[in-house]
Amino acid sequence: MNRFRQPASPKPTGAYLVVAARFRELRQLVPSLRLKMTVMIVLGILTGFSEMVGITFLVSLVFLLGQEGPVSGSAVAWLPAFFGGIDLSLSKPVLIGILIGSILFRIFLGCANSLIASAVNHRISDRMRDRLYAKVLTMPFQRFQDYERSDLINVIATESYAVSSAHASLVRLGVNFGTIVIFGAGMLVMAWPIALLGLAFGFIHNFALGFFAGAYRRLGASALAAVEALTQLSWTTLQTLKAVKSFGLEKRHQQLFETLSGEVGQTWRRSDWMGAITSLLSEILTFGVILTIILSSEFLPVDFKAALSATILLYRLQPHIKGFDSQILSLYEMEASLQNVLALLSEKDDIKQASQGEKVSRLAEAIVFHNVSFAYERSNAPAVHDLSFAIRAGETTALTGPSGSGKTTILNMILDLNPPTQGRITVDGRDLTTIDRSSWLQLLSVSGQDVELMEGTVLDNIRFRRDISEQDIRWAADVACATEFIKDLPYGFDEWLGDEAIRLSGGQRQRIGLARALASRPQIMLLDEATSALDEETEMRVFSAMKEDAGRTLIVVSHRPAVARLMKNRIDLRPPTPTSKLG
Repeated sequence: MNRFRQPASPKPTGAYLVVAARFRELRQLVPSLRLKMTVMIVLGILTGFSEMVGITFLVSLVFLLGQEGPVSGSAVAWLPAFFGGIDLSLSKPVLIGILIGSILFRIFLGCANSLIASAVNHRISDRMRDRLYAKVLTMPFQRFQDYERSDLINVIATESYAVSSAHASLVRLGVNFGTIVIFGAGMLVMAWPIALLGLAFGFIHNFALGFFAGAYRRLGASALAAVEALTQLSWTTLQTLKAVKSFGLEKRHQQLFETLSGEVGQTWRRSDWMGAITSLLSEILTFGVILTIILSSEFLPVDFKAALSATILLYRLQPHIKGFDSQILSLYEMEASLQNVLALLSEKDDIKQASQGEKVSRLAEAIVFHNVSFAYERSNAPAVHDLSFAIRAGETTALTGPSGSGKTTILNMILDLNPPTQGRITVDGRDLTTIDRSSWLQLLSVSGQDVELMEGTVLDNIRFRRDISEQDIRWAADVACATEFIKDLPYGFDEWLGDEAIRLSGGQRQRIGLARALASRPQIMLLDEATSALDEETEMRVFSAMKEDAGRTLIVVSHRPAVARLMKNRIDLRPPTPTSKLG
């Protein structure tokens, strides 16, 4: 299911309105688009112009191959019709030279345009992927939680290419349109009756194209939905493969995948069929015009050489008309993907992440909650309500209470992932919102019940792409009691764990998570049920080792009374029991 927020504005239906809409969207996505597009379109139109010149002189050369001596003005088919009695004398070598020059010029321009288009489109794709990935990292965490992970992967890895594809389609559309205009002008100069027939064909063709617009838009939306559903199924299957096998659901998942895969294939087949139909329509209309010219050639007031040149131009115009059709219909198909890209990029950045606050180097006194409340979007009740307490620096504190009492939410607020909806949090008397987020997080480290491990070695997972020495990593593994099972792995710290480290037990995963949190030697450590999968003996050893650092502030969420008793302070989040009044 597509969870991207789409704009509620009405969809444009006319071909030119669609082009204008795509151009406006691309202007938002690609700065300096107009200059790049103009250069590429001009080069493409010059390529078409050189082709028209080559065709004109080629026809003239065919009629002169058997002649001797200088060539009169009638040699170049369209010159007499355009200049009247002007006599242009050209030798055969000059005519051949012009023809060869126009062909080489066309080849050069075509090659240059292809290289420029390739470079520009790759640059656009690279920048789109970078911007989308950066947006995921900078949007508020609460907004990030509203998205399906498979949708985000799909838009970054797949739909980002729609931007460069739309740019390429607009460029080719401009080239095709410019070439059509130039060829039409040439035909008008050479043989105006033929040009009028071509113009009538253009109106009929454009009218016929309108019948396919809605179908292509619906096809693009259904194709995108089918791909998103397939991506989501693949993602969730890989995430939950152990559960799938444990419940014996392999055949069920295979059936679902084949069904969705069939839907994806069906949408692309429909796209191919519609493309073939529109191409056939264009071919038939072009053939009809040419046939009309042939049958009425005796009645048209046009010189034969000019008529031949115009007819060849009309025939060569057909690929450009087909290209024009194809790009228009492609822009209809890309609409849904472009809207998804725009929707993600329109997300506001985390204000705290973008701002520069006051830097902090250590926690000297306390983290204090002042009448703090927090409610998630679309939630009927606040996760925490009117909490006031202090967590003193250098001391150990346990957060206790039943499930749903807000323990994890409190840690997320300390991590500055979720700002309070009411009240405020202070650090040594300074409001947390005024403190530089980066310097604050340098003091913190967190480990939870569900450890987010990645594909890589044990060392990679503990380091977690931070600049931490191997010595500190091994020390952290010792403190977390992880070394004792790591050394038994075939390659020790260099053992490859695979995607999400599914070969590790729950307790082993938690100990790697603890080692990751300890490796940076944080001043403040947050543990959210981080030892729930450990046996009591190992759990006590881990906490005893962590408590040896007297200067560390340790904040622990745990349902185990033994763990809470190890902490110096305890904050009970259990709601007060209502008392009944005796009458």
